[in-house]
Amino acid sequence: METLTMSQKELDQITIFEDLKERKMKQKEAAKLLNIGIRQVKRKLKKYRQDGKASLIHKNRGKQSNHSFNEILWKNITDLIREKYYDFGPTLVSEKLFEEHRIKISEETLRLKMITEKIWVPKQRKAKVFFMRERKECFGEMIQLDGSDHDWFEGRAPKCTLLAFIDDATGQILYLEFVDSESTKNLMSSTKTYIEQHGRPLSFYADRGSVFKVNLSNADKDKLTQYERALKELDIELIHARSPQAKGRVERLFQTLQDRLIKELRLKDIASMERANLFLTDEYLAKHNFKFAVKPKSQTNLHRLADKYDMNNTFCLKEERKINNDFTIRYKNKWFQLHKKQPTILFPKETVEVRRHLDGAITIYQQRSQLNFTEIFQRPQSQILSKEKQKPKTSWRPSAQHPWRKFSLA
Repeated sequence: METLTMSQKELDQITIFEDLKERKMKQKEAAKLLNIGIRQVKRKLKKYRQDGKASLIHKNRGKQSNHSFNEILWKNITDLIREKYYDFGPTLVSEKLFEEHRIKISEETLRLKMITEKIWVPKQRKAKVFFMRERKECFGEMIQLDGSDHDWFEGRAPKCTLLAFIDDATGQILYLEFVDSESTKNLMSSTKTYIEQHGRPLSFYADRGSVFKVNLSNADKDKLTQYERALKELDIELIHARSPQAKGRVERLFQTLQDRLIKELRLKDIASMERANLFLTDEYLAKHNFKFAVKPKSQTNLHRLADKYDMNNTFCLKEERKINNDFTIRYKNKWFQLHKKQPTILFPKETVEVRRHLDGAITIYQQRSQLNFTEIFQRPQSQILSKEKQKPKTSWRPSAQHPWRKFSLA
């Protein structure tokens, strides 16, 4: 029997194409869900009817791209540009490479390579004029997410932050929660609850705060925050707004809540986050959505199931550490001793992943294997320098009969 190796993204497509095959879903809706064109949906559906699940596996997996350049060739090209064409634009460099050296590269590919190698600095474009963006068509297509730090209890309790998840297509509030601050841990916990209740949306739309985006020393945009990493593992796109006006739906929501919700909390004499969160779930959300939510253009719900994902190992803080020579690990001023018996072979100086979960529990992984360890409450003795003070050396003087004293310097 043939064994199929499929990614999680391809496994998610099985349900969609089964629905298409049985005519339970329209091709337009599938195209929106898969983020591809209708013509491509038709081609993939035709192959799915012929070959089944195997047709969803990408045929080029594990193969080198036909259009990729050899690294040695790229190095020779960049060295050539630095030597002869260092002040040329990408278009002119492309022409000269073909004319003088018979190397044919597209202008766009060369431009991106020159920017990456810091040979070419792109010109700044003129500011664009943005118009009001239309709502998304489907429920769950994009969820706007933000937090508002405000005196929600009007002095009856300390200031806190209200996290809001609002659907872009309907304006429906899908989740609200009062937290002490807009921290990574609180956002992960709220997002985990949201996904458990509604499923995985196609995308979240948030600002460029430090929780959502690495803004410093990230020119290549290859560094991810813990929150970005968690959403990427769940195949959820995180879109960063470039201005408060861009995420106007959630900004206007907070204006409404700071007017209406505050008064509701005052009337109920609620003076704690715990009581306020119960009030939001039991009463306020349904009342607000009944008044302000609208019908989407499409009745399709684009939320996807999250049953196959380990949410506890996704929504956690993951950091890399190295194994010491005595098979100990230091993390957040704590020491952990790895056991001799492990599900995999370990070596000193090897990198492992320490995971701090939302409930405070610590687990350690080496790739996919969870390691066995014990927390030790003091630094290992082998790594502690002896604190015993050495006796100071006494100054030695030769005796009067010593040969050194037999000769006078007079």
